[in-house]
Amino acid sequence: MSANTQPFQYRLPRPVVGVFPGAHPGQMVGNGQLFKRHDTLIARPDPRRIDLRASLLDPFGQYQVRVQQQNSAVDVFLLADFSASMGFSGGNDKRCVLADMLLSIAASALEYGDNFGFIACNQQVLTDCYLPAGKHMGRIQSLAERLQKLVFQPGSEGLLQAQRYLPNHRALVFLVSDFHFPLPQLQAILQCLSRHDVIPLVLWDQSEYSGLPDWGLFQLQDLETGKRRTLWFRPSLKRKIEQAFAQRRSQLQHHFRAFGCEPLFIENGYRSEQLAQYFLRRVG
Repeated sequence: MSANTQPFQYRLPRPVVGVFPGAHPGQMVGNGQLFKRHDTLIARPDPRRIDLRASLLDPFGQYQVRVQQQNSAVDVFLLADFSASMGFSGGNDKRCVLADMLLSIAASALEYGDNFGFIACNQQVLTDCYLPAGKHMGRIQSLAERLQKLVFQPGSEGLLQAQRYLPNHRALVFLVSDFHFPLPQLQAILQCLSRHDVIPLVLWDQSEYSGLPDWGLFQLQDLETGKRRTLWFRPSLKRKIEQAFAQRRSQLQHHFRAFGCEPLFIENGYRSEQLAQYFLRRVG
């Protein structure tokens, strides 16, 4: 496993609604270590957990048992935009970066004992790339190898359909895209994912907007439409492009924060430390 695909630690902002035991504080009661409340022996017939002090203090003279909070597992999903613009290759190949993310997030989830699933979308959900939540590292590694050779197709409307492949209970969803689509579409996607804990990963490349020449002819291509355009670069046009990306960054931050989540911009390749630090700031 390379340094870019190492697992990282993550914590959730609220207790997990999960039946199966795991590593995260949950809302279920069971054999956990954290005391939750007292209950009567009649309601919870487990004599091993009788609290003698609480029983003696009970005004109704009933035996009191300790109820513990159970740690629970959570379903983790990587929801990926496979539109044509995600095939950009500059300082880093976005396909390779996406493959590193897939392996790192999957390894982190499995290390916690959580289930991991993968959903890919362009104009529709790509069912041949879909992995339901489970513990199938072999299939994940095979998929990561496929990603590095995959030709992405135009369109990202499939992200609006991804909720059908997510569980009804709250899941941890890493949403990765360059988000080069209209903001109303982003609002609709976030609304569809409102029941889940969403981590937006904005995958850009600095060569998309920085390091451009001050002067000279430069050919640009719209990866979504395939159209090419030749521009005469000059300092004013260069500043205009840089300002447009800065404005887009601010717009994305505003929309995500209004939804209740903080985006993480990944512009120089993926490193697992980026997500580890993100979660530290999130719970700090």
